[in-house]
Amino acid sequence: MTTINSEQPFNREVQYAAKRRAVIRSAAGAFRRRGYHNTSMVQIAKSLGLSKAALYYYVKSKEEILFECHVMMYDAMDTAVLSVRCKGDNGLEKLKRLYGAFAALMTRDGLALLADIDSLKGDFQLAVLARRGKIERAVNRIVERGMKDGSIKKADPRITVFFFMGALNWLNVWYEPDGRMSGEKITEMFVEQMSEGIAS
Repeated sequence: MTTINSEQPFNREVQYAAKRRAVIRSAAGAFRRRGYHNTSMVQIAKSLGLSKAALYYYVKSKEEILFECHVMMYDAMDTAVLSVRCKGDNGLEKLKRLYGAFAALMTRDGLALLADIDSLKGDFQLAVLARRGKIERAVNRIVERGMKDGSIKKADPRITVFFFMGALNWLNVWYEPDGRMSGEKITEMFVEQMSEGIAS
């Protein structure tokens, strides 16, 4: 009688991708704690229980890790934008949900390195700036909708977007996962402050 193995067969590419993602997430945590420039590849490798040579099997450089951190974060932000796009609420309600999703990503993901773009060079920086521009345009459209439907007070839409997105970028700088206030509470306060500042 033949026994059928119901377990998934080993997939080297899936295994590699999962390990690489774990490397990037661990490095992102180190960048957040020590700063990008104060974190070495040796420290990253040690935190993962890898040799430096093994680490280079998954990533070519520290800059590549930083780039991938941005890509993962913007992928998650794109998903958040899509989740509110089809909702029928007014502009302010859409923006509150989206801003809450962004703040939650910043406080729980460990990949929030959106303020460190200057450490990227060449094509890495250009790609990240393009992703950031895409997100900003999506948020700008929601703000413009809110101004048209009367839920957001009239102002320059781009300045409005820069105002509250700038607050998100700095959240990455000062937020401490083990601090006195939970990420959920900070998210709630960010949404409240944002909406009070721009509601008509």
